[in-house]
Amino acid sequence: MVRSRVDDEVVTTRLSDGGVVITETVAVILICILPEILLPVASSNSGSLGVNYGMIANDLPPPTAVVRLIQSMAITKTRIYSTSSDVLQVFGDTGISFIVGIGNEDVPGLTDPTNATSWLKQHIDLYLPNTQITCIAVGNEIFSGNNTELMRQLLPAMQNLQSALVAVGLEGQVAISTPHSLAILSNSFPPSAGAFESGLTTSYITPLLDFLSETGSPFLVNAYPYFAYKSNPESVSLDYVLFQPNAGILDPITGLRYYNMLDAQLDAVYSALETLGYGNVRLIVSETGWPSAGDPDEAGATIQNAQTYNANLIQRITSNTGTPLRPNLALEAYIFALFNEDLKPGPTSERNYGLFNPDGTRVYDFGLDDIESSSSSVYLISSSLEVCPFLTTYLLCLSVSLINAIRSS
Repeated sequence: MVRSRVDDEVVTTRLSDGGVVITETVAVILICILPEILLPVASSNSGSLGVNYGMIANDLPPPTAVVRLIQSMAITKTRIYSTSSDVLQVFGDTGISFIVGIGNEDVPGLTDPTNATSWLKQHIDLYLPNTQITCIAVGNEIFSGNNTELMRQLLPAMQNLQSALVAVGLEGQVAISTPHSLAILSNSFPPSAGAFESGLTTSYITPLLDFLSETGSPFLVNAYPYFAYKSNPESVSLDYVLFQPNAGILDPITGLRYYNMLDAQLDAVYSALETLGYGNVRLIVSETGWPSAGDPDEAGATIQNAQTYNANLIQRITSNTGTPLRPNLALEAYIFALFNEDLKPGPTSERNYGLFNPDGTRVYDFGLDDIESSSSSVYLISSSLEVCPFLTTYLLCLSVSLINAIRSS
């Protein structure tokens, strides 16, 4: 039975085998909303991409607006440098996971097991499971400083937090780690000869790696090709650090050729881990980015270079490919940063790493526009075909078949 009502152009059909009343409008809507249905599936294809949400500013939007901003980019991972209750509560049930941070100044107190247990209950357990907290970053770049007492306190603090996690049944759900700068490497080129500073290895790094290996926690590294270019712009190729086409640099030991510095930096870390016998420890890039402005002596800090670096970085990470040394191990990386932060101390560049201005406008186009545009349908359907081919194909075929059946009736 076919009934057409011209005034609202709705066509209704009763299928002979199913007895289900459907409309062409409904079928068309199904195709239109298919990308939204598949968004959680498709976004997992770019789930290795995260963003650092720093808050050292006096003009940032409220966390509710930040949720929408991050979701508009189809990013499902973020890192904050605290355990802000305002942020963690608002981000509950949003599908966005967190690496949360503990400041260096708070590490000594956590060497007391009682304090660590109390901290975990107040700052982590309180928000689970609504807010997805996947990792606690204890301190930041502690091994790159000169505070040997803080270096000594870091691992006991991490161990106490791990014991507190075990006590409440959260081990395996929340990881404990600490971010490092590349300054902990004594050698980074060629990548296959990467090695940790000998003065750090025995006393600090090896015991830390024992902990990470035993708990299945990641090794966090803050990797900035920008710093290499800034310190020596005459010798470092700008194309090489910006992921632009170039001749590449050969590792004479492995015969592998590197076409961007980030891959080379990460493989140097992989090599350093392997040399110490910890090739099983996974690597996460907890920070990487490029400033859009800087002081006169900060070479390369321009909007054009920041745009090029981050747009190419996003393509690099969402390609789900690894480094030359670990080609089958997709990278997970967090862009630094979500916002320009006007209260950060230091050179001008420190206040200009953001993808967005505080008012929510983009500092520059960084390549995730397609997620927000109508063309995202093609992107999401294509992505979900890779991840969930049966469901995607079934829904597409169902939608098209319904429309064809209706129109031919």
